[in-house]
Amino acid sequence: MYSSLSKRMKLVFSLTVLWAAHCYGEQAPHPSAHECYRTCSWPPEPMVCNYHFSVEWFSTMSVFCGDCPYNVTDCDADNCIPLNGVQRPIITVNRLMPGPSIQVCEGDVINVTVANHLDDHEELTIHWHGLHQVGTPYMDGVPKVTQCPIPYGSSFVYTFNASNSGTHYWHAHTGFQRADGCLGTLIVRQATKRNPHYDSYDVDDPAHILLLQDIFDSMALSRYLGHYLVKLSNAPDGLLINGHGQRAQFPSGDGEAPVYTAREVLHVQPGKTHRFRMISNIVTHCPLQVSVDDHTLSVIAADGFDVMAEEVDIITVFAAERYDFLLTANQEAGNYWLRLQGLGDCSTSHEVALINYIGTDVEATPSLPDDYISVQGVELNPYNAMDLSSPLKMPIYSLRSLIPDTDEVLTSEVNTYYLTMDVNNVTKYSLDNYFTPDPMRMRSHDTEMITGDARGRGLRLTSNQLNHASFLIPNANLLTQYDDIDPSVFCDATNIDPGCVTSYCECAQVLTVELGENVELVIVDEGFQFDQSHPLHMHGYGFRVVAQARLGTSLAVEDVKELDRQGLIARNLVDPPVKDTVAVPDGGYTIVRFKANNPGWWAMHCHLQLHNSLGMMLLIHVGDDSDLPPVPDNFPTCNDWSSSGSIEEETGTGGDGKGHVVAGSIVLLIASWIAVMVNSAM
Repeated sequence: MYSSLSKRMKLVFSLTVLWAAHCYGEQAPHPSAHECYRTCSWPPEPMVCNYHFSVEWFSTMSVFCGDCPYNVTDCDADNCIPLNGVQRPIITVNRLMPGPSIQVCEGDVINVTVANHLDDHEELTIHWHGLHQVGTPYMDGVPKVTQCPIPYGSSFVYTFNASNSGTHYWHAHTGFQRADGCLGTLIVRQATKRNPHYDSYDVDDPAHILLLQDIFDSMALSRYLGHYLVKLSNAPDGLLINGHGQRAQFPSGDGEAPVYTAREVLHVQPGKTHRFRMISNIVTHCPLQVSVDDHTLSVIAADGFDVMAEEVDIITVFAAERYDFLLTANQEAGNYWLRLQGLGDCSTSHEVALINYIGTDVEATPSLPDDYISVQGVELNPYNAMDLSSPLKMPIYSLRSLIPDTDEVLTSEVNTYYLTMDVNNVTKYSLDNYFTPDPMRMRSHDTEMITGDARGRGLRLTSNQLNHASFLIPNANLLTQYDDIDPSVFCDATNIDPGCVTSYCECAQVLTVELGENVELVIVDEGFQFDQSHPLHMHGYGFRVVAQARLGTSLAVEDVKELDRQGLIARNLVDPPVKDTVAVPDGGYTIVRFKANNPGWWAMHCHLQLHNSLGMMLLIHVGDDSDLPPVPDNFPTCNDWSSSGSIEEETGTGGDGKGHVVAGSIVLLIASWIAVMVNSAM
């Protein structure tokens, strides 16, 4: 599935990049231009949906932008990516940022040919965030866990079912590539007969997607090094809505107010109810409060899973979460601000988009808010809240799921596992052997923790941990090359050495559960340092959020166990929401349940980019090799790349963007149809 570029293909490669520069620009093709964007039917009529991703380093405010932002037309030119006006390197897909939007129907088969053109020879994988890869664990996109990374000059074809509907997204899962721009939206729509909220809204416009992200003025790696080695701030420099924002000032030249790049504009039809799909690609500790002036938001889905509609004024969204909400354009025709207010490390950051009632002048914008946090009212998913008794605070576990408990994880006996997570100060090495040449050990050394007392005798450093251990990436692909990995790198999540509380430990940490087991995870944020909530994302599953509480600024897991033994931790077992990402409050806990019915090795990690990269991750191993589907034909092994063939020769898809049924996808197409029909009967 990987293909390498031989020497004779170098010219073809260069011409391909030039072709991409012509065909893929800032003017992204509208999702409706793709054959797979259509009215979904029931019974399903699944299609195979082909996409081609060309991943490369590029630049914002490049020469392609001409006289942008003075000339708005230049800002919309092919290959111009203005973002917030700051010139910086970014990773683009098809010269777009955000990248192409995949919008398909439940039951479709998605084929994405990912070609790695990153000129610095970085490796690459793509994770399809929110899709559980049932039957296709090899397509989950976690490097050295489900696949080997795609080398520079090579390609890989991801093929999987769009089996769980909802609002999702795709992003790079290697290094800091997600933070530097390698991401896009992934929407799986349902037929009207399958959509419990269909009668509640009038419009589901493919343009009504809100992809929210924080961004640095420089490459994420340079900011990471500056934070950990030079004590620079790790707070983002700005926020973006669908890749738009305002930061850099451009002098007007006539003494007037400075000129900025354009903000996002979202058009709504007066009197109609619109479905908005909100996605958070936050990479720092930056929860966002989202609100729309003079409008309420009716939340109807969380992480792609339907919930009973709840009307709120503010939604607090953490990294990797997604919320669908309805907005009724029932106010006086005009323009209204959709506000973002940062919390945590980005409490001084804010951004807005314009909600424009069609028929009104888009230039007649209201005054910018003086106080972005002045919005009052009911808040869903409050950040680090100690007191949830107020009717204005709606914890996430209070949402009522519309997903039936067919797995019986709410009514059957469960096996409970207690896990801890936080950023902890531990001892590591003497100063003499601190700078080890081993890159895996280099990755988590934090010299800002060095003190005078430590020099010559030992070293204090911050370790990003789950169960007091940092994750060690294996040297081969765990899912297909388990026997090639040294067994000593693994550790049991239920039996971590107690010495790791004070001394640095790293391992490939695994929580092993039986196939079919009802699992309950009690995840405790110990609050060692920093006032942070960690957004925890689980691959391969959705889970029920049955409890969440913050008890103080710090909390020991033994205290939580004792509270549980005394029956003092209440669980909501009546239709709790299903999610795949949830915040664990600082000095608190979150409790989730799921049925382990999807065999594989599934990552569970903090979705803050720095924390994940520094090892706040473990693997949930469900079942054994005999439970796995067959490894795809020609599936590559690590460090064993094909030496001939072009990117297009071996994939067979050609990247034409059409929904053709290709031979290699017929079996998966049939399986997809069967899976959807089986799910509908539940």
